[in-house]
Amino acid sequence: MSPAPPDLHDLHAAAGLALSRGDALRAIRLVGRADDALALTLRGIAYAQLGDLGLARKSLVRGARLTKAPLARARIQAALAEISMSDGEPAPAARAARASADELARLGDARNAAMQRLVLARAEVLRGRLAEARHVVGEVLGDGSLPPGVRGVAWLAMAEIAVRSALAGEAREALKQARHAMAAAPNELLARTLVALEAELSQPVARLERAGVVRTADLFAIEAASSGEVLLVDACRRLVIGGRASVPLAKRPIVFSLLLALARAWPKGVGRDELAARAFDTTRVNASHRSRLPVEVGRLRKLLAGLAEPISTDEGYTLSSPREVMTLLPASEDDVARVVILLGDGASWSAQALAEHAGVSRRTAQRALATLVNAGSATCSGKGKDVRYTRPGPRIASRMLLLGLVAST
Repeated sequence: MSPAPPDLHDLHAAAGLALSRGDALRAIRLVGRADDALALTLRGIAYAQLGDLGLARKSLVRGARLTKAPLARARIQAALAEISMSDGEPAPAARAARASADELARLGDARNAAMQRLVLARAEVLRGRLAEARHVVGEVLGDGSLPPGVRGVAWLAMAEIAVRSALAGEAREALKQARHAMAAAPNELLARTLVALEAELSQPVARLERAGVVRTADLFAIEAASSGEVLLVDACRRLVIGGRASVPLAKRPIVFSLLLALARAWPKGVGRDELAARAFDTTRVNASHRSRLPVEVGRLRKLLAGLAEPISTDEGYTLSSPREVMTLLPASEDDVARVVILLGDGASWSAQALAEHAGVSRRTAQRALATLVNAGSATCSGKGKDVRYTRPGPRIASRMLLLGLVAST
């Protein structure tokens, strides 16, 4: 006598468990060609984990049409809310995730409500609202009743926020906590995300220069340099940091060019004509440039009050500072490198804002962005004047939270 076929409920439960572990292919094999509402939901989530968001949407929408159960429909809407972030419009995705989290909580599904709050945090990251994202993840982590799988995802989200904030130490601690949580709830996809974030921490992303000596810098080195112990002239974001003070200079390109030239020459000085050539971006310095130079130096002196001071010498100017002076430079001098490090903060940038902060023309910024978008190193959202660019995060940014959405069914 042949063994009885497995119970459909058992297959559903096994497929949900496979999804919670990130094994989408096994989930699809278990569900087979079944076309009931739950099977379609499971298959849709599996497609999303595999990256086929078109098939995922179709399957989930079909599943929603076949069920009237409030919890099942809420879970399907949760999956669709997360998938909607692939459309490049994080603001409506954030609204959908917030509504979905509230509905799941109302129906008593605390686990998936927490997952949707993490989807909301992801949307906030893509909007460049890192403080808001951090607050949302912190609230999730503050719930001690959540299972290890959810806590693992939350710690990974916190690690990514820290990476984008150049807080390498905080990111390392968050990854440690994520690894600990995942030991109790193994997941292949999350494990790959964790490894990718760990690698990102130690990857050279910029250069640091001090007294003419240049070295590559990872996020730990950038975090240390930004602590305020030195005077850091950040040529990537066009600002200066000293102590607890930070002075943005992206909208003062001439003044920043003066500061950058003086910082890179520190502790030596820069001749007047050379400084004028750098400030006014010219190869032939004339009388007009020479007369304008003291005016711009005066503006720089005013902006740096309390941090440093440009001092006039017989030959030109030197930068006087109570702290050692360091300069943070892009990984290379090409325009793409200047744009890449700005996108690294997770903010949603316009081409004009990137151009201002990178110190390039809008046309140059647009060319660099087109190169990055074509290479998959940047994403573009919006239309017309509302076009924004951001850096795609690790896989957790798209479909990593569709884990075990129906595992408890």
